[in-house]
Amino acid sequence: MKAERIESSLQRRFWSLNRLSDLAERQVVLLTDGSGEAEAGEDRLSIEAPALLWLGDQQPGRLRVEAGSTGYRGHVANAVLVDAIGDQAESVDLRYLVDRNFVLSLAGQGEQASVIARCFNGVLNELRQPQEGSPLLLAALLRIMLVTMMRLSGAHETSLVGTGEKAGLLQRFRQLVEMNFRSHWSIVQYASALGISADRLHAVCTSGIGKSPKALVSERLAHEAALRLDRSAMTIQQLGHSLGFNDPAHFSNFFRRMMGISPGAYRRQRAEARRQGELAPPASFADWP
Repeated sequence: MKAERIESSLQRRFWSLNRLSDLAERQVVLLTDGSGEAEAGEDRLSIEAPALLWLGDQQPGRLRVEAGSTGYRGHVANAVLVDAIGDQAESVDLRYLVDRNFVLSLAGQGEQASVIARCFNGVLNELRQPQEGSPLLLAALLRIMLVTMMRLSGAHETSLVGTGEKAGLLQRFRQLVEMNFRSHWSIVQYASALGISADRLHAVCTSGIGKSPKALVSERLAHEAALRLDRSAMTIQQLGHSLGFNDPAHFSNFFRRMMGISPGAYRRQRAEARRQGELAPPASFADWP
């Protein structure tokens, strides 16, 4: 994660965003005074201070702030974002939030604006003088910002649009998966935690998403494995163990079945693509239903 202050200037200021797809990151801007506009892909988002801008789709674009504008600007790599989102029940809502582009007005939200500004200052201080535990602290500061954004945006309510009994059960199932997929819960355990039968859970998932509960859990596990293979320095055995696989062969067989390639080959493939500058855009949190 990187950050900088936007200082008052006599002229407009411009920043290019995500010009290189293999280095694409989420962008966050807190504008405390002034105005501006962000371009991201086909989106055009106007910003009138006090406001918070989040660009989550990682598309190439441009940020412009008018003369006299002040605030903060940051960009967030996937590694710190994964740590910040965590694996709590609310992580589902944060995952819904971070892959989208939006502007949040902070007019009349002085306390929340102050929280985000303090987090930016904390990030700047930590980047200026890194110490032991800096990655953990940066992730914690980002988590505070994300939760504040979630509360301001109503992302939790948005993710439950159209909630009825089935939609509510599906949302609760996704939250349980986020907390327990590394523990390899059985579908019966998920159903029991929801207070329904395994057959009922199967019907809810297939009618709501078109996939079985087992397929959804397996996809979430495979998605996490792919992210860690791409971004972690752990050995494949260590990585498999961190995802609840005590047998390295079991992990390799699972990954090959889900991704069509062995873990080692996948890691080498991603590394070679990075060297050649042909790396596809990073997987997003929206890739998992």
